[in-house]
Amino acid sequence: MSTAGIAGTADAPRLGQGLPAWTLRALVALSGTGVVLIPASEGALWGALFVLGPAILASVYAPASPVPSAVVIGAAVLVALTGDDPLRPAVLAMIPVVHLFHVSCGLAGVLPSRGRVHLRALRGTAVRFVVVQAVVFALAGLAALMPVGPTPAVLEVTALVALTAIALVILLWHRQRRDHSHTGAGGRGDGGGATMDSWGEGNPHRPGS
Repeated sequence: MSTAGIAGTADAPRLGQGLPAWTLRALVALSGTGVVLIPASEGALWGALFVLGPAILASVYAPASPVPSAVVIGAAVLVALTGDDPLRPAVLAMIPVVHLFHVSCGLAGVLPSRGRVHLRALRGTAVRFVVVQAVVFALAGLAALMPVGPTPAVLEVTALVALTAIALVILLWHRQRRDHSHTGAGGRGDGGGATMDSWGEGNPHRPGS
């Protein structure tokens, strides 16, 4: 073996063993337990156990199935039925717990049962989790500062205009993405007659271009 090969091996980063796949499923079970306990603390004990319990067990077994979505919907329904205040502690506690359940199911669903995951690979997911929670709780703080009496007509009109503007932005964004997917990055149509050879014309990365 050459000296360069030995040096390259020595300089290679050591990633370690990583975490086994079952730790993500354990995180699904742990966060799912919180999803059950929070509604149960407000009196929905049997509803939480019978509605969410089996679905959470199924989510641990098959995190990539549609069952975790049913858990999220069921948790939202139970929390809505057990209280009137949308900013009470149970609701605020449920937000990060349900989000953690959703994220852990997504990660566990794409990792093979015998695979391993390194903590550095979860850095981006952790950052997005924190950002989403910060935005949600910032909006919850703004909602808590809103007056509890009759809403002024000006504020209602402003909110309606803002919602309409958001809906238009989302509609234009979806239309732009759809047009981009149909035309491709180079503006060519991807109809049935398009081939890889025709797409590659003028591509600087194509041999002979």
